[in-house]
Amino acid sequence: MHPTPIIIAAFGTTTKAATGYDYLDARIKAYFPEHDIFWAYSSRMVKDKLGSQLPEIGNTPEVLDQLYRRHYSWAVVQSLHLLGGHEFSRLLEETAQSPIRTSIGLPLLSSPEDFITLCTSMTPLINAHPHHGILFIGHGTDHPAWCTYPALQHFMRRQFGPRIFVGVIEGYPTNAEVIADITASGYKKVCIIPLLLVAGMHFYRDLTGDRTDSWSSLLAQADIDVDIIEQGLVTMPAISTMVCHHIKEALAVIPDQKISA
Repeated sequence: MHPTPIIIAAFGTTTKAATGYDYLDARIKAYFPEHDIFWAYSSRMVKDKLGSQLPEIGNTPEVLDQLYRRHYSWAVVQSLHLLGGHEFSRLLEETAQSPIRTSIGLPLLSSPEDFITLCTSMTPLINAHPHHGILFIGHGTDHPAWCTYPALQHFMRRQFGPRIFVGVIEGYPTNAEVIADITASGYKKVCIIPLLLVAGMHFYRDLTGDRTDSWSSLLAQADIDVDIIEQGLVTMPAISTMVCHHIKEALAVIPDQKISA
């Protein structure tokens, strides 16, 4: 009996942020050496741009069909999303149509323990900027899971105090509200830490871009100096360990599954 294959379901990227995926891939393979690891990109735009560069990467239904033809009866599909929003809901719909059975690895922030672990993993970055306000910025969503961002601010402030702020690119809380909170708190310097799995298009366009509505531009207009951590979450060892933990949980519910990690 072959070990259950593991599919990493990501949005995808065409930027140099793909090195973050490479790092995570190596970590997962080291953690689960007996399991075949596959990647699936949900973004058609990314697939179209990459063309023949990544012929082995399909979308999730395509990869599941490939595994069915190879006579697998189960697969783990690990979400590479920060929270359970629209993309994760779409992933659940796709896997429900799979010709083989699937066990879903949950998004990065899916339990109180996940929030606490993420907070702890950020300690070195936060401690390296003792005189800055710390601003985490995620993508944002109009899905009911939008409340993940205020929840994260709650957990972060419990651990690090009131100098932590959480904002988003789209949705609530608005950048105007967050910047007003930073200004009211008296901070003239902030360090932005991206709440993005990889530092791809949104990092370069919406966080650091020259556009007048990018976060760095808006903060500068408010006379706030900005430092930015130029890395996505998956390049941090503690975050890749969290992903592997979710994979292990998904493997554990498969009958007669032997987990090597």
